[in-house]
Amino acid sequence: MLNAQVGSMRKHLIHLIMVMTGSGLFTQAQAGPFDGLEARIDTPCRTVLPGQPVIIEFTLRNNSENPIALSVADLAAEPSTKVAGLPLSHVFSGTGYTGLTVRGQYNRTWTDVFGYQQPASAPELIIAPHAIVGTELDVSQYYPPLKSAGEYRIVWQPYAGIVTSNQLVINVAPHKQALIVTDEGTMTVKMRYDLAPEHVANFLELARSGFYNHRTFHRIVPGYFLQGGCPNGDGSGIRLDGKRLKAEFSDDPVDRGTVCMARLESDPDSASCQFLISYTRIASWDGKYTVFGDLVGDDSFKTLDNLMAIPVDDATTGHPRRSVFIRDVRIVDAPVSQEVIEPGKQPKSE
Repeated sequence: MLNAQVGSMRKHLIHLIMVMTGSGLFTQAQAGPFDGLEARIDTPCRTVLPGQPVIIEFTLRNNSENPIALSVADLAAEPSTKVAGLPLSHVFSGTGYTGLTVRGQYNRTWTDVFGYQQPASAPELIIAPHAIVGTELDVSQYYPPLKSAGEYRIVWQPYAGIVTSNQLVINVAPHKQALIVTDEGTMTVKMRYDLAPEHVANFLELARSGFYNHRTFHRIVPGYFLQGGCPNGDGSGIRLDGKRLKAEFSDDPVDRGTVCMARLESDPDSASCQFLISYTRIASWDGKYTVFGDLVGDDSFKTLDNLMAIPVDDATTGHPRRSVFIRDVRIVDAPVSQEVIEPGKQPKSE
C-alpha cells in the first residue's frame, strides 16, 4: 500500500524529466526521479527582534546530470517559461499545501500556512543540471507565532514531503548589549548583529558562561587600541573548547570605539575569544578584522579614555604596568532603537 501511494505521489509531483539525447528530447521514466534534488533553507540573520520580518531563503538544487521538472500535485501546470525564481506555490507545496514545520518552546508545532490562498494552477519548474533556483520570504507573514519571542526550529518539506531540508534555528528575542565592567568604569557594547551574527553569538555565549570574568586587558597600545579576553593573560589563548570562527569581514570602518575580534595575522578564520577595542580610526583594519560591536554612551568613552591612559612598559608591546581586570561582562536587553540606553533607565540584565 505504501509503495503504491509513493508511486502515485511521484506521478503528481515529478511531471517529467527531460533528457537530451542524440535523437532529441524524451521523457525519462526510470526509477529515482528525486535523485539529486536538494532542498535547503537559510537566513541572513538568525536573531530577530520580536515583530520584525523573519527572512528565510528557500533554494532547490539539482545535483544530478539531468534536468528535473517539478509540478505541484493536483494543480494545473502552467508553462515553465513563465517561471522566474521559485514560485510561492512551490514553496507551499507540502502536504495539505503547507510548507514549513515550525517547532517552538515545549515542542509546540505549527504547520498550517496563515493567509495563503491555494491557486488554481502553478507554474511547472524545470531545474537544469547542477543548477539552483530559489526565493526569499518573510515567513512571519505566514506563520504568526514567529512574531513572538522564542527559539524556533524550522524545516521545509515541499512536494508533499518527498524532499526535506536542513533544520534552521532562529531566535526571536530582543537584541542584547554587553556591559564590560572594569575598575576604570563600564563600557556598553552595542552588538552588530547585522555585520557578524556568528561572532556576536560567540561573544554572548562566552559572556553568559562567565568566561570573561576576571580576565584582563593584557595589551594597551597608547593612542591605538586595547586587547583583552585571553584565558592565558598574554594573547596566546583561545576558547577552552578550541573553537575558532570563520571571518565575517564587512565594509564597516574601524573607528573610535569599534569592537573587533582579535585573530592571527596569518589566518583570517582564527578568531576565538580575544577582542580589540579601537581608540582611534584604524583604516588598515577595515575588512581585515571582524567588527561585531561598537561602544555607545559617554560613560563608555570615558572608561575607554581611562583604560588607554594606564601606563605601559613599552608602547609597542603595550604590556600594562599593572593588571587591568575585566571584572564582569553583563548581558542586557538593548533598547528597541538599538541606540544608547536612555538616561535614568536601567536595562534588564540576564
